[in-house]
Amino acid sequence: MIFFPFSFARFFLCVALGAVWLCLFSFARAETIPYKNAELRIDENVAVFSADYDLVFSAGQQEALTRGIPLYFMLEWKVTYPRWYWFDKTIINDRVPFRVSFLPLLQKYRVSSGLLSQDVASQEDAERLIGRISSRPLFLVDDLEKDARYVFSVRLRFDEEQMPPPFRLNTLRSREWKLTSQWLTLSFAP
Repeated sequence: MIFFPFSFARFFLCVALGAVWLCLFSFARAETIPYKNAELRIDENVAVFSADYDLVFSAGQQEALTRGIPLYFMLEWKVTYPRWYWFDKTIINDRVPFRVSFLPLLQKYRVSSGLLSQDVASQEDAERLIGRISSRPLFLVDDLEKDARYVFSVRLRFDEEQMPPPFRLNTLRSREWKLTSQWLTLSFAP
């Protein structure tokens, strides 16, 4: 039988590593993006989502924008079918990207989503444009079973993976870069 003697050095090393891990974990928590209201309705076999998020860019994000670094946000959503005997079955899983950039010559902000883009005069208008999702069609209800209950989950978050590598280090260290909303869940039947 091999006996390992108790070592105070090993104990303090484990405590120090645990403290470092706890400090890193506390920085990784995200700042939340609150929402004021949200609605999922079905119009002519299309699920339409509307929400009003209270998005405010952090100081680091504002500085990155003025230096010419675009910011990326993601509206992530999924439709699941709850099952009592196993994990919920994911029916649809998708996302909608938003890109915000500053145009220094025009002194305007450009918000893009897919092929659509819009120029706005101020940063507050850009925040409002991303945060206010109005009647956005997301998926066809024909693909779902009739008379079944589904759960629609959605969140808005800052996508730090799209940042250039030097800024990605800042996003790992600072929680001001980790803007995200809580998952909002809505139950519906097609």
